[in-house]
Amino acid sequence: MEKSKAQSMKISAEALVETEDVKDIYLVENGIETKVGSTTEKIRFVRINGREAIERVQTLNSGIIGNRKSITVMEKATCKPISFTDYVNGSQLVKAEYSDEEVHIAIKDSEKTIKLNGYYVDTFSVELILRVLPLKPGFSLQMNGFNATLETEVDIHIQVVESELVIRGFDEFVDTWKVKTYFGEILQYYWIDPVNKELLKQSSQIGDGLILEFRRE
Repeated sequence: MEKSKAQSMKISAEALVETEDVKDIYLVENGIETKVGSTTEKIRFVRINGREAIERVQTLNSGIIGNRKSITVMEKATCKPISFTDYVNGSQLVKAEYSDEEVHIAIKDSEKTIKLNGYYVDTFSVELILRVLPLKPGFSLQMNGFNATLETEVDIHIQVVESELVIRGFDEFVDTWKVKTYFGEILQYYWIDPVNKELLKQSSQIGDGLILEFRRE
């Protein structure tokens, strides 16, 4: 899909609701899975400098892959990024603050401002944006992304793969869209419940025969 055509789609997060959920984290090595931690997600509505916004706080706790907390804030009506803050083991690692034309990044003791041309989304807000897209067979979308931890632009390509039943809790299974998403060369899969606007599962291959999964149980 041509980038200009993809960027013309107006994306709004008005359909999201305030939620909180917990997912278990698994490492799957050659088909054998091991639970290695859990992650919580809280979504709430906030007001930032007069703008209606959505704040997503994700907290990861794992003795194997570490402890991390990420706070993503984006404008509710447009999904434009406002800020991203990342903490590792309780210490702030990255703070990014966006304006219409640039992003100011503080990483540890260094700061810099990077110019942005056109419409960008923060790569860490994609897990929110996927929930409000008009997903259907054949759907694809390319977006311009910016990753504050890498201090670089990232091409994001989203494509619906298929419909798949996924567990939502206990013995409840729901129809989801399995969505293939490239962040540059990095591939992630997401399973989205289009009715409740929820992310129920995500998966990525992090090594030869090694898969990392986040799943609602």
